[in-house]
Amino acid sequence: MRHLSFDDLRENYLFDYKDGDLLVIDDIRRLRLGDYLHTTLAFIMVAFCQKGQVQVTIDERMYRLVEGSLLVYLPGQMMGEILPSPNAQVKLIAFAQRAVDSSLYLNKYLWERLSYAKKHPLFALNEHEHHVASHYYNLLKLKTQNEEGDFQHDVVRLHFQSLMLEMMMLIDLRKAEQADAEEKDSTVRQSTLVYRRFLRLVAESAGRERSVSAFADRLNVTPKYLSKCVKEEAGRPPLEHIHEVTVNTICQQLRYGNKTIKEISNNLFFPNLSFFGKFVKEHLGMSPTEFRQQSLKEG
Repeated sequence: MRHLSFDDLRENYLFDYKDGDLLVIDDIRRLRLGDYLHTTLAFIMVAFCQKGQVQVTIDERMYRLVEGSLLVYLPGQMMGEILPSPNAQVKLIAFAQRAVDSSLYLNKYLWERLSYAKKHPLFALNEHEHHVASHYYNLLKLKTQNEEGDFQHDVVRLHFQSLMLEMMMLIDLRKAEQADAEEKDSTVRQSTLVYRRFLRLVAESAGRERSVSAFADRLNVTPKYLSKCVKEEAGRPPLEHIHEVTVNTICQQLRYGNKTIKEISNNLFFPNLSFFGKFVKEHLGMSPTEFRQQSLKEG
């Protein structure tokens, strides 16, 4: 089995535009498709089909990427045949895993969502999502062509992070749609339905409610039964899910928001600023002020 690293891709000039750990490939045929049978790629790749179609085999499963759809490839998966139609226009964005690992925010929340994409890598985009994907691709392509300016690399990095956030939202939306479909399926287990409804309530709470008992009351089950359902479905207790969403909200507000630390604490219904500070330090390893300062340094 062959392996292709991100650095191999870059060193062999198998790209059209580059910026650090990000490569833009304007035509999928640039990759010399016949060379990729039984190859694992050690980087993340997003393929966006603008016209025609391409048949891709990943981990011995075949996917058909058609106009207006998007496919996510994750490191370590085995690439099989890639068969584009004569009129296929498939654009690729490839990036090294270190591009995610270097971002505290992306590293913490993107990988969990990509585990869903590993099982469901193909996304059929609606008209709005299609336009968004096209604009992001064209913008990254434009920015990676221009190497001038003191802040050029930072601009590309921020656009890349924005693209990853859009992908996270897309995955969350598809997961929610799947959950809705499962709720209408009478063959789905009761524990699965309770778990799906719990996740939805936790997401809606956005960190403002942190009591397992409160969520159990809203679901009309006991806290013990809720814990049983969540552990059966996810292998971890409900409080971990609750804290994860709370930490996500705190990170977003500290990194991108204009609220003071006290305002964030009050908005999330922490009893006092001291309790909020202890919660943040326990989960992020630093105080809210330190995290905000580090985020500003990272850009």
